[in-house]
Amino acid sequence: MTIGAVALGSAVATAMLGAMLDVGDRVNRELRSLGANLLVIPKSGSLPVEIGGIRYRPAAKDEFIPEALVPKLKSIFWQLNITALSPSLRAQTVLDGREIPVEGVWFLRDMRLPGGASSIQTGMRALNSAWKIEGRWVEDPKPNDGARECVLGAALAKRTGAAPGSGVILFGEPFTVAGILSTGGEQEDRALVRIEVLQRLTHRIGQVDAIEVGALTKPEDAFALKNPRQMTPVEYDRWYCTPYITSIAHQIEEALPMAIARPVRRVADTEGQVLNRVRSLMLLVALAALATAALTVWSVTAATVLDRRYEIAIMQATGAGNWLVAALFGAEVALEGATGGLIGASAGVQLSGWVSQTVFGIRAEASPLLAPMVISIAVLVALAGAAQPLRRALSLDPALTLREGA
Repeated sequence: MTIGAVALGSAVATAMLGAMLDVGDRVNRELRSLGANLLVIPKSGSLPVEIGGIRYRPAAKDEFIPEALVPKLKSIFWQLNITALSPSLRAQTVLDGREIPVEGVWFLRDMRLPGGASSIQTGMRALNSAWKIEGRWVEDPKPNDGARECVLGAALAKRTGAAPGSGVILFGEPFTVAGILSTGGEQEDRALVRIEVLQRLTHRIGQVDAIEVGALTKPEDAFALKNPRQMTPVEYDRWYCTPYITSIAHQIEEALPMAIARPVRRVADTEGQVLNRVRSLMLLVALAALATAALTVWSVTAATVLDRRYEIAIMQATGAGNWLVAALFGAEVALEGATGGLIGASAGVQLSGWVSQTVFGIRAEASPLLAPMVISIAVLVALAGAAQPLRRALSLDPALTLREGA
């Protein structure tokens, strides 16, 4: 019963701990499909002034980010944590007598990384894969540059009566509506076109107004909220080498001196809350399984010690010290715990893969260090469960116990 209880508790604990160690990246990647958690904008555009509902910006020469520098975001220390990015350029035009926002974007394209050795596929579609499109996306880049296509937000399409395949006039030029976009956000009120097209129409060749970035991050803790300027060199190195949203933003600003990177707090805070809650739930289940195993060991050991109390009394009466009796029973319980832990860890590794497959759709591989750790924990759980019954048995007077048996 001891081996079975420890094996069951260890299997559940291994499954939960295995999934918990992998849950950060899994949940982060799921949340990355919902949009960016970092927004990179020009420094001159980071000081908005709003008067009477009209937004003004201070006059500055560098009110843009050179599009050619966008790949430099993939050269920072945490470059592998940047899963997708999408530069954009914004302008206003008139459609059906009303002024509407138009955004030039990378829909989905191959971006060559710094050094030119490899490339990644990125853009708005990679960053927001959960968005729904009626019709089709604009092909990016489109071989025939003369054809003008756009994607309209659902709210804008509803107001104008546009549908996939219909035509609209933007900046005095005809565009074909390739699709209708539903996001549940502000994108539903604007038109989306290829960024090169909008750059040509607005005479802003090679310029972007913002870069949306999706990055895998670690939830912020008290240390992450410290001011980097007030950190010691050791603290700064630790902060710089940890994928906090703030440290990644800092590294982006180092790569693009003309820009400022701002965490999208609503998204970043939500990610931290989701990750902490999922991890806490899995840890709670693992602790509950181990606590149940410890209670079972306590119950079995109490019955075993009760049955063998005469043997303990004889050993004590013939000169065996309490430490020797405790060592003998402890070794027996530890061996049972190790056996149960080995069985449970082996089953738990398989169960962990099933949990990851069921919850996240991807089968995760458990860490090689997880099984030895769980076996060690199983031995400690077994010893902890047996401690109180054994201590109670050793406190009994051997003379009274033997007289009772006689």
